[in-house]
Amino acid sequence: MQAHKVISSLTFRYIARYLLVLSATVFLVVVGMYSIYSYNYFSELSQSIVDEEETLQLIYDGQGLPGVRQYVEDQGKISIADHFYYLVTDVEGTKLAGDLPQASAYREFDGGWLGFELALLEWGESVDVEFLAREVALGEDYRVVVARSFEQAVAQGRLVLHTLVRTMLVTIVLGLVGGYFAAARSLQRFEWLGREMSRIVRGDPSQRIDADAEKGQVRELAGVINRMLDQIEALMHGVRSVSDNIAHDLRTPLARLRNQLSQLAHDLSEQDANRVEDLIADCDALLASFNAVLRISALEAGSRFSGETEVDLGQLLRDVVELYEPLAQEKSIDLQLATLPSAHCLGEADLLFQLFANVLDNAIKYTPASGLVSVSLERNSARAGHRIVIADSGPGISAEHWKDVFRRFYRVEPSRSALPGHGLGLSMAQAIAHYHGGTVDLEDNQPGLRVLIELA
Repeated sequence: MQAHKVISSLTFRYIARYLLVLSATVFLVVVGMYSIYSYNYFSELSQSIVDEEETLQLIYDGQGLPGVRQYVEDQGKISIADHFYYLVTDVEGTKLAGDLPQASAYREFDGGWLGFELALLEWGESVDVEFLAREVALGEDYRVVVARSFEQAVAQGRLVLHTLVRTMLVTIVLGLVGGYFAAARSLQRFEWLGREMSRIVRGDPSQRIDADAEKGQVRELAGVINRMLDQIEALMHGVRSVSDNIAHDLRTPLARLRNQLSQLAHDLSEQDANRVEDLIADCDALLASFNAVLRISALEAGSRFSGETEVDLGQLLRDVVELYEPLAQEKSIDLQLATLPSAHCLGEADLLFQLFANVLDNAIKYTPASGLVSVSLERNSARAGHRIVIADSGPGISAEHWKDVFRRFYRVEPSRSALPGHGLGLSMAQAIAHYHGGTVDLEDNQPGLRVLIELA
């Protein structure tokens, strides 16, 4: 199965959209949770610094600068990863106590808060650590900076971000791979369903889709299609039965009427006999139409041709062209034939003769005087069969009517009054072609019409 068909399928696109939306939603949720965590963390961090400054202020008030120095030295001995850092200076900026360097590049924020970066040794290596600090006065002679690292929050944020990105990438990749195979399987099942429907349309309409091995919605859809085909077949059978019954019931009285008119013509004057002959011709046309309807119904109701009779298509086409040459010469139409040296197929010669005759008769009928009608026989390598092309230079048929002209009694509106006919020629041609496992298609000849007959 082609990858681009799977990727462009509705199932894969739905899965891809779902993955992207889900990943974006998870990302936003995690970002929101981390934002809340960061806000709470920094709130607690800043409050702890404020509390520590108040502690230093109380020590200074009670013990003076020596007490502050002793407290700062004691705190520096505590081995806690996120302990406080201090810098005690006098009004001139001279360092008196603490473990912070005197010259630090502080970034000032609102409320007297400071931020700076300091290189600390961890396991013998220098690591840049971010600090949050605040400076307050101890009396009128001293100032103290209390700082605390927030590297833990930064490290946790990086860990969460990296983990989230990797997890999202893995999820998207695995989801797309899984979605690809799921879409391929779904597309395969629906393509199978489409092939089955095409097989029924091209072949025997009485066949049904065998979905016993399928599951889920495909099986339910196949069941709906089978019920729809049952209903369509019943409706088509009803319509055909009505037309066939009418044709069958009227054929006998028409034949009897024709015989009586034929006998009556012998006993009348020449003028009255001519009028009766016209009536007989009308009866013959109606009988021909009824016979054609019954023949089409018989071909459509029967199975495909399964005999072993071989037909020489080249000779059959030469016979058809020879039959219609006088009519073409009468209209000054150039009738051309191009056949292969050897071309045979299995079929019934009389039915194939009628197929070619119906199409050629239409071509000559609708081609104006001094026009061109060509008949060619060529090999069809794609289907390992033969293609017969009958092309004319007449007015042609617009593409919107190509499917309709194969319906019984359908005639394009301008031709109804211009030329005689009953609209059964192409219907008969298609029925004969399907009976032989072939097809009849139409193309624009610019000008005119090309009829393509495919035979195995």
